[in-house]
Amino acid sequence: MACLIAGCSPPAEVQPTPAFDHQVYIWQRVWRPAHAQALQQSQPDFTQLRVLNLQFHLSNTGPVWTHAAPDWALLAPDPRPVTLVLRLDGQLSQLPTAIELWQQLQPQIAAAQQAQVKLQAIEIDYDAARAALAPYRQWLRALRQQLPASLSLQITALPDWLHSADYPGLCQAADQLTLQLHSVLSPAQGLFDSSKAKLWTQNAAANTPCPLFLALPAYHSALIATADGDRVESETPLPLVGQRRALLSRPEAVADFLSWLQAQHLPKVQGIVWFRLPLPDDQRSWPLVTLQALVRGEALTATLHTELHQEQGRFDIALNNSGNLSAELPDKLSFRGLQCLGGDAQHGYQWHQQGADWYLQREPAGAAAAFELAPAQRLTIAWLRCQQLEPISPLVD
Repeated sequence: MACLIAGCSPPAEVQPTPAFDHQVYIWQRVWRPAHAQALQQSQPDFTQLRVLNLQFHLSNTGPVWTHAAPDWALLAPDPRPVTLVLRLDGQLSQLPTAIELWQQLQPQIAAAQQAQVKLQAIEIDYDAARAALAPYRQWLRALRQQLPASLSLQITALPDWLHSADYPGLCQAADQLTLQLHSVLSPAQGLFDSSKAKLWTQNAAANTPCPLFLALPAYHSALIATADGDRVESETPLPLVGQRRALLSRPEAVADFLSWLQAQHLPKVQGIVWFRLPLPDDQRSWPLVTLQALVRGEALTATLHTELHQEQGRFDIALNNSGNLSAELPDKLSFRGLQCLGGDAQHGYQWHQQGADWYLQREPAGAAAAFELAPAQRLTIAWLRCQQLEPISPLVD
């Protein structure tokens, strides 16, 4: 039997944004079979794919190139246009020359085109300092001369750039800008601030003479305390020993931003780019159904049910989330039992008894203190040996 215990979160509603184009980043460096399912399921909601392809970053021996490995054969039958993304480390003291970059990029373009991938653009993701924008614009102009005329040149931009007089001039070198609204504050301030994102968007929309996209988060990360300082761990687990503190981006906060955006008149804002396409085994990304709900303008709800399964006098107790939003585990679940002999619990819960009443209490400092139940996820939390067992309402205190 199953019984509803909570519509755990009040619905966070966001109006549909039909005027906006929704695109998505694919940021995994190694493609896996799970990408096939994610690409298929994402087709109704995202019109374009932005695929990480190259990185130029610092190492112990100096700057190095790292090639991601997109599955061109998997991308070829996908009907959506593809943008190849080049990530340049913001700590670089000097960028590669346009010719050096083209030597790295040209074989990737050729491989994609040979596989008949619908390649339409190159995007440069470079967290330049504000003072470096003028030389960065000149660098982009040199790069454009190397690119085929069939490919547009796009760049990401930081909110801090909006304070520079050189910011609007970037549109003289790039065809399109994507303003990053996530992971631009110190880790202590979180991954996304809806209020600040609104101010940055208004500023950018008024000062960007070329088409503007907004990059929003669909992921979490963690802050690792190490002897050399804090490190941020996101889509790629870091081989570091240290305490990890969760840095969460809340879908409800992004829903608030989208509702606000829908009510504005900002002609320069062409669409949203989501970071990043969730895979089923990606523990740091939102569930795909949550991201799809935001894109479609659906209300966000986390709906937990208890499920009691009886077999030979033993009741297994599970929680099931039938909503589209991850749900925190309830602190307390109460039951009335007949001739109960005892049982066991996990995920931070412990059994307590008061007469004929039994309840599961979740300890705040337990192992499951930060655990959330994803949409369509089922979790067995306890068992109890009884002749009869039924929930008591209200079930969540």
